[in-house]
Amino acid sequence: MSAPMRVSGLRVVWHAARLQVALSRRSPEHALVLLIAPMQTTTMLALTLAAHREDVVANAVLAPGLIGLWVASLDYAGRIVTEDRWAGRFPALIAAPVMFGLVVMGRVATVVLVGTAAFAESWLVAAVGFGRRLTVAAPGTFAIAVAATCLATVGTATLLSAVFVVSRARDVLQNSLGYPFYILGGILVPVAALPDWLHPFSRVVFLSWSADLLRGAVHGDTRGWPRAVLAIVALSAAAMAAGLWLTQRYVDRTRREGTVEFS
Repeated sequence: MSAPMRVSGLRVVWHAARLQVALSRRSPEHALVLLIAPMQTTTMLALTLAAHREDVVANAVLAPGLIGLWVASLDYAGRIVTEDRWAGRFPALIAAPVMFGLVVMGRVATVVLVGTAAFAESWLVAAVGFGRRLTVAAPGTFAIAVAATCLATVGTATLLSAVFVVSRARDVLQNSLGYPFYILGGILVPVAALPDWLHPFSRVVFLSWSADLLRGAVHGDTRGWPRAVLAIVALSAAAMAAGLWLTQRYVDRTRREGTVEFS
């Protein structure tokens, strides 16, 4: 890819992000994920401390942040293209002389960025509400893990937005991709605590690598972190490529069938 094309692509993503900011101002429900994280943190920490399990306080603080990212990806970013069709924006967006998938990616990234605030909220609830100030033993590794996780969330949300818009069972898919992924992703309990036969399935879910890496960074156990980051980035790239391809296929199909104006 030439330098002008890269610059052009970055400009498309930037302007798409600005568009999403403008749309989100009119749709405050995109920020509802920020109301979920404090309540989840309160519940998990209360149960953890009531059981006198100080050793898993980090799990109770990190889990709502990861859940917040997944909710942002699944419930908000994942329905971007569908909402464009309902709102009548789809024809104008695909008429622009740019790759529609990049527009979706830029808008998805904006929603996911809002979801990252769930981590800060969890920390604040733990410190102010429960007097538990979680310290990170390996801050560098933790920062890399958060960045890789956000990248993977953007790639996954881009794929989900394409899958949902081509599926006739969008609501069923959205409702079924919540708690199973919290379990397979090792968010609620580490993957090592799951039955052995579930481990291969867990490792194709980027959240499982992210959860282990974040917990390890908090406790100072950074063994194997390059492998974990590589796995997260690889899964992100695969999801992003599949999402961009499927989005373009959908755009081409609507043009070919003359259904661009249909919602």
